[in-house]
Amino acid sequence: MNGTGPAADVPRFGTELAGVPVLLPAGAALEFVPSAAVHPLPLAPRRVLGLMQLRGQPLVVVDPAREPVPASAAQSLPVLVVGTPPEAAALRVATAPRALKLGAAQPSAALPDCRFAPALGAALSDASRSGGVWFEVDPARLFAELMQD
Repeated sequence: MNGTGPAADVPRFGTELAGVPVLLPAGAALEFVPSAAVHPLPLAPRRVLGLMQLRGQPLVVVDPAREPVPASAAQSLPVLVVGTPPEAAALRVATAPRALKLGAAQPSAALPDCRFAPALGAALSDASRSGGVWFEVDPARLFAELMQD
């Protein structure tokens, strides 16, 4: 199914953050790390799982879950690095982002009940998911929302 309008014609990559299907902007610097060594950071905000290294650059790893579970020891997690180090951060994800073929905008789609709902934008239909939609997300707003307590 071909989309209509400029939003549907742009290539997109999608992933799920805390169970919410999100679309990352075309052209955004993204790197999936399937098994990042994340080290806890004492006294960090709840959403900060810790620090990881990417080619020698330390990056903060943030958990988008409603109630993140703080780590007490180093753990290996799948993360999505957003941005280019040193101005990058990482999000805990369940799976690698994937290329999507999306349909038309869904103006009546209700925003999901999640911590980062204010960072979500337009919803686009996904022909491969029965009744499913993907929500556009602005990475800067996403990180800002996640870091609020």
